[in-house]
Amino acid sequence: MNCVLSGNLKRSTDVKTLKTLRSKHDGVDLLLQYREKSKLLGTYVEALPQQIKADGKIHGNFRQDATVTGRFASNNPNLQNQPYYVRKLFVPPEGFVLLSGDYSQQEPRLLAHFTGEETLVNAYRAGKDLYTTAAAELFGKPESECGDGSKYRKMMKTGILAVMYGTGPNTLADQLDITKAEATNFIEEFYAKYPKVKAWIDGNVKFARRHGYVETLFGRKRRLPEIKSRDKWERFRAERQCTNARIQGSAADMTKVAMVKLAALCERKGWKMALQVHDEIGVYASEDVSLADVKEFEETMLTAVKLAVPNKSDVEISRRWGEGKSIDEWFKGA
Repeated sequence: MNCVLSGNLKRSTDVKTLKTLRSKHDGVDLLLQYREKSKLLGTYVEALPQQIKADGKIHGNFRQDATVTGRFASNNPNLQNQPYYVRKLFVPPEGFVLLSGDYSQQEPRLLAHFTGEETLVNAYRAGKDLYTTAAAELFGKPESECGDGSKYRKMMKTGILAVMYGTGPNTLADQLDITKAEATNFIEEFYAKYPKVKAWIDGNVKFARRHGYVETLFGRKRRLPEIKSRDKWERFRAERQCTNARIQGSAADMTKVAMVKLAALCERKGWKMALQVHDEIGVYASEDVSLADVKEFEETMLTAVKLAVPNKSDVEISRRWGEGKSIDEWFKGA
């Protein structure tokens, strides 16, 4: 592999650079594998035992004030950033199992709630997969060609998230491995197909320009003074945050409301709150937990906040974090 350097160009061995060089030399994949395993070893396998306290447990910190969206942040250690293989190192206290619920498509459901866009709302009310339904409509393909694993579903999922997060054509092009022109066309077609989404996003920006903030579902304010800046790039960044702040902020509010209600459930049943990771809430339930108990846990999550579309939570039970079984699998034969 020959590399020509000129001028002030600097050599780089970061992951992004190495991935672009994969086709140039077989050794690049070995370097990437080495980096991944070295990080697992140093950051997790060797470091986590040093975090164990006198009671034999790891106590991560969860902060409510560390993110602008209102989502929890975690440190010492960061329990929200544990890879799958590392999660299996964590086990519940003796006499308990880990009962967890993960909100399914929480943020797209909030987008449907806020915008009232018929395709999004009707897909959720009918119990369909949103990305499959929307992809079939946008690309003019039968739903059978837009299911899991299809390029159309992948594009739609990435595209909807891009709309919510204010992702521009350049970033979307990288994510979908398409040209900037194709990414721009995708965004334009998406807005043309779903005008209520476009109108809602534009409305968020107009509101922020007038008031200097936007509000979450529960009225919590995200102040965006930069939206009135003379610097166009500061204004642009603030405009992108308008919709993202409402969606992510509302998801954070929704999750915390559910946690309050689950804490009451735990107190009543002698359980313990365990963890919160993005859209997932976990509790330590008694190891003799019944199907009725689990259904009550699930119902608490689903009804904590009422939206214009049904909520959905993927519930799992495990004796080791990351090795969860569905409700049907756990109680099979019980």
